[in-house]
Amino acid sequence: MRLRNCETCGFIRAYFFILIVVAVTVRFLPEYSAGINTLVMVVTSTLIFRKSPEELGFRNFRAGLKWGITASLLILPLYYLVCGGKSLELERAMSLFLFYLVVALGEETFFRGLFYSLSKNERLVGFLSKNNFASSLLFGVAHALIYQNPLMFKVFFPSLVMGWLYERTGSLFAPILFHALANVVYAFAPC
Repeated sequence: MRLRNCETCGFIRAYFFILIVVAVTVRFLPEYSAGINTLVMVVTSTLIFRKSPEELGFRNFRAGLKWGITASLLILPLYYLVCGGKSLELERAMSLFLFYLVVALGEETFFRGLFYSLSKNERLVGFLSKNNFASSLLFGVAHALIYQNPLMFKVFFPSLVMGWLYERTGSLFAPILFHALANVVYAFAPC
């Protein structure tokens, strides 16, 4: 049957498996959930789908770093100001950054790196591509389901930025950096 060889169908099966794992770990093992979930997402992408780090977007480090920092400096301070963020505590911000870097590594590897490596991409409109829209939609739905809060779908919008960064640079380093920094800013300015 044709569906048995469908790589995108394999991604959807993996998506639901990961939703269950993440929901269970966030609920019952919150102190270990970031590490467990990152491990599951990276192992799924590399071992089960047999994707190399390069196929998943671990390349173009310099471009990824440059674009990740630039996008973060242009977008995140505006978000912080609009949402009336409380004062940043540097020590807490650094601690959160390391935590969210682990989270971003797993999520970006799975939602950007793996998804893009399995799907043919094409432009929908302007800067928006089919893969960016679909992966951002799945990302938003996952967050709403895992946290049992439909308002968590709001991560769809920064996910569009992360997808654009991935497409622009061909590197997972840009969306990983933006993702981690966006989570830190959100911790101080939850809109």
